[in-house]
Amino acid sequence: MNRIYLYPKVYPTENPYISNLERSLSPHYRVVNTSNNKSGVIDLFRYLFNADIYYFNWIENIPSRKFGKIQVLVFVSFLFIAKCLRKKIIWTLHNKYSHEKVDCKWTDFMYRTMFRHSDFILTHSQAGIDFAAEKYPKYVKKMRYFIHPLSRLYPEPVSAVPVYDFLIWGTIWPYKGIIEFLKFINESGIKVKIVIAGICVNEQVKMELTPLLAENIVHLEKFLDFDEIAELAGKSKFTLFTYSTNSVLSSGSLMDSIAMGSVVIGPDAGAFRDLSKYGFVKTYNRYDDIIDILNDQRDSHYNGRADIEAFWLENNWECFGEKLSVSLSTML
Repeated sequence: MNRIYLYPKVYPTENPYISNLERSLSPHYRVVNTSNNKSGVIDLFRYLFNADIYYFNWIENIPSRKFGKIQVLVFVSFLFIAKCLRKKIIWTLHNKYSHEKVDCKWTDFMYRTMFRHSDFILTHSQAGIDFAAEKYPKYVKKMRYFIHPLSRLYPEPVSAVPVYDFLIWGTIWPYKGIIEFLKFINESGIKVKIVIAGICVNEQVKMELTPLLAENIVHLEKFLDFDEIAELAGKSKFTLFTYSTNSVLSSGSLMDSIAMGSVVIGPDAGAFRDLSKYGFVKTYNRYDDIIDILNDQRDSHYNGRADIEAFWLENNWECFGEKLSVSLSTML
């Protein structure tokens, strides 16, 4: 059984992607780093003789971390040694650009480095392959597209008249476009009921959001667990994502919302576009399109539980681990 090092591995975290990934890999590989890699990229050197494969997620974001530029230089040194020792490198391309700093030469350098030195590049959206074909065409042959896996299915909500038109959930970052959408709602005078569940990433975002709230736009500024979010989803006609299309390829929150039984509305880009062939995902190009979808009673009463269950059976984390191990066996 091949030995695999997983990065990043820092628990606890509100993002369950890494823990789910480790669980899906465990039947096929031995994950060698059992403890958190709190020391950042320095931790990679500890396993040079104990790991056959290094599996990176969001490694391109290290320029934004503490001592980021130094970490980049250390990471490049690690890559040189790892390649000399014939270690295999896997990288998941989660975003076209870092959410934190879109225009950053050091981040761009990390993207170029990972495209060049990875032996296998995974993406959860066809748009990831399109992005590589445009920016890094010589490395497209290394890439494979897998639908972002789903975790557990949530119980079907008790049938009731929805309380809200839209649920928006998750930590409120500028790239999610929530403030811009609320400005559109307020300026247009459209009367819709919106519940926003999540904390603001900083005080500046909170200051911009607060004046846009009203009796029909509620902000639950607290951390909610997934069961609480699923309860809100059951009370909402749609779960809405207003992400900027500049950086987003895939979205774990999109997949979690599908698992909650939501009918999702998102931008016509990335994984939202990929999954728009299913009845439980709708896409928009302009904010007006969101209101049109809301006003279409056929869409707002779509009952896609059977479709969601069939989708989950083909795209849960266990299936992902099996599909990935088969693909890696043919490429590494």
